Amino acid sequence: MVINEIHFNPPENPIREEFVELYNTDKSAADISGWRLSGAIKYSFPEGTTIPAGGFLVVAEDPLTLTSNFGITAIGPYRGQLDSEGETVYLRDLNDQIADETDYKVGFPWPVAANGDGPSIELINPLLDNS
Repeated sequence: MVINEIHFNPPENPIREEFVELYNTDKSAADISGWRLSGAIKYSFPEGTTIPAGGFLVVAEDPLTLTSNFGITAIGPYRGQLDSEGETVYLRDLNDQIADETDYKVGFPWPVAANGDGPSIELINPLLDNS
């Protein structure tokens, strides 16, 4: 399970389009009930939350906004906000162990266009290191 994509600084604040996308790298569905996002944002995954093998799950600041603006199905909302200057997002399992973490920044090697120009930051390959 990896943090695959982060949209941390949408172009039109105060439109709430921030999100974090998880990707299941396993060959079977993953039950992440009780897992949580911590650090920059706070979110606990409710009972019955699963991600299919090779599937994605989006956790949004405002799920209805993402659905309305982009047709993306998302869960949430999470508490907190993704800092436009960068910070760390953790994915923690049921035992509170860090399953994955991403420490995103503004500037090299991160894409500059992600800082307020619209795009998100996304792994080229979800199997690569995302720190």
